Amino acid sequence: MSNRSAVFGGAGFIGTNLVYQLIEDGQQVFNFDNLSSLGNLLNIAELMQQSRHSFARCDISNPEEIRQALLMAAADTIYFCITPKNPEEESSLENFRTFFETVKEWRNGMADTKLHKIVVVVSEHYKLLGTYGKMYAGLLKLLDGYASDGLPISSLLVPPAFGPFQQPDSPISMIIYRAIEGETIPVVNPEEKVSDLVYVKDVVDAIVLVEKNGKIGGHYHLTGTASSMSNFEAADVICESLNEALPPPVGRYQALIEEVATSPVASDISKDESTLTVLGLQNKTSLGEGLKETVSWYLNNPRWYNQSRTRFFYLWQNPETVLKIA
Repeated sequence: MSNRSAVFGGAGFIGTNLVYQLIEDGQQVFNFDNLSSLGNLLNIAELMQQSRHSFARCDISNPEEIRQALLMAAADTIYFCITPKNPEEESSLENFRTFFETVKEWRNGMADTKLHKIVVVVSEHYKLLGTYGKMYAGLLKLLDGYASDGLPISSLLVPPAFGPFQQPDSPISMIIYRAIEGETIPVVNPEEKVSDLVYVKDVVDAIVLVEKNGKIGGHYHLTGTASSMSNFEAADVICESLNEALPPPVGRYQALIEEVATSPVASDISKDESTLTVLGLQNKTSLGEGLKETVSWYLNNPRWYNQSRTRFFYLWQNPETVLKIA
């Protein structure tokens, strides 16, 4: 494993969890984010005084900012944890192209660079399921092109994730926010099995595994946690965990559940986790255990929760924007 790591998108959900793990593993981490959308300084506030963590703003659409970041980090490994916001648009990969073109030029101009691996992490965000196929195919073609030009690129596609540091922009985190606030909890298609989900700690383990054992030019897929749990049962696990740790004034959190019917959405990307298994992928966290751990983390980090609650007030107050209910 490298000693100096640069994480682009390191104040976002997956990036934040990766940064904490790399620091725990003894890495010197250079963290870059433009803090737009869900990138959040609250996530890395505890790291700001750590000697092994440095943060700077960087916009991947700006070649000069990218060059400055690369010079600052002089990294052995680059982790790219940014997913296109609008994968249906033809221009969705332009910022990716700008980033990798700049990295290629920088590497070619630095004879003493120690860069040995670039791990590109693409998150199949739940709201964009079913629209990723064309963008993902274009991304793989783009990455293959830069790999053939000499960039040491490996990629990892991950399903919708949940866990610590997640804002209420997904059903799991939104349920937790609304339950704590005493709001109704919309559960979509309650009798359906839980869709492709994975605990974020397992995502981070997979990222580290690809950095350590993945081949240059390899494209890897992480699939969701196998579960027979229904959407209602998943919500029940969250509510029961809250009942035990933060009892409501009256009754139980399950009383807040409101069933919502909507059209199911399926991914248009075929996934095969066998290549990750060959690399040494360990068993993933069960859905039930991951949900309990997530609730526990939210309750054990009240300062983060309260600040995040204020910043993302609109999201947790308007579940239809999260669930895309027509």
